[in-house]
Amino acid sequence: MWRPCDWMDFYLNFLIVDGVVGFAMPPVHYFVCANDSDDFNLNSPADDNTIVEYFDRDYGSDFAKFARVVKDKPYCVQNYFIVNVCQTYHAVKTDDVSIRYTFDKDVKYQVIELLVKKSATIEELIEKDALLSEAKADTDNLPFQLRDSEGNVVADGTKFSLQIVGSWEEDEDIDEADLANLTERELLYHNREWLAFNIFSGPEEGHTIGCLYEDGSEFTCETIDGIVYLKFEDMYFYNDLSNNKYGLFVGKDVPTKRQRVRIEYTEDGNLILRSWESRVLAANEFMKSSCGIIKFNLRETPYYGHPSMRLRIIRR
Repeated sequence: MWRPCDWMDFYLNFLIVDGVVGFAMPPVHYFVCANDSDDFNLNSPADDNTIVEYFDRDYGSDFAKFARVVKDKPYCVQNYFIVNVCQTYHAVKTDDVSIRYTFDKDVKYQVIELLVKKSATIEELIEKDALLSEAKADTDNLPFQLRDSEGNVVADGTKFSLQIVGSWEEDEDIDEADLANLTERELLYHNREWLAFNIFSGPEEGHTIGCLYEDGSEFTCETIDGIVYLKFEDMYFYNDLSNNKYGLFVGKDVPTKRQRVRIEYTEDGNLILRSWESRVLAANEFMKSSCGIIKFNLRETPYYGHPSMRLRIIRR
């Protein structure tokens, strides 16, 4: 007989079956090529509670055979399984192996967590990825120009601030007497959120860009071979999705294609930042009332109900 575990701390994750404590969620089945290396991290919904089965490269990626293996293990998740071949991942629908979502290691954790937590289906991931590919193709075919909040082109080397756009600004009630006592700089940043260089980050873990309330940093841009790069002082914006590093970084070297940060316009004329070769968008998260972090995360996209970070360029 199935019944919830009596301990509140275990209630959501564990059940007692005939006196034996077990995990409430069935494990996800992974098939990994024996010649490939695969990283498994503790405390990640993508890797915890999984069954890993290795196969020889000669066996081939026969998804139909894998599906039969999963169906013979009713205690596993039955509607999909994961296949890893040469660090290329496939989320495969068990009942129809022709329906599969292919992704790389950069977004492994975000994709699998979405499936594990039932925040998205394989079909939804395929559909939303197609929309992002169409948007990327549109921007690739047009010469990109960075523009400020008034629609004017921002030339290379022009100093500006990056304001995080929030709908609350429209309802803001400002006391004119209080504004009269502010300096020009304080007036610019007053009661708004901004991108800022993280002075506490270092070269060991990488210099990062975060967000601050009522304060921010000066940025510029530089165009190289038709590609616009955002800069802080003499450092370029880049992203590094390897090893679960999802922050927004700055470094001395011009980013590789894999590291580039793509700048795109939304329908309302604001900017969003996206990993150049990936579907991952940037979002901000305030850790305290006055400061926060910027991260690239698949779950933080408008396609899954979470807002990406929208930016507005304010000239200095």
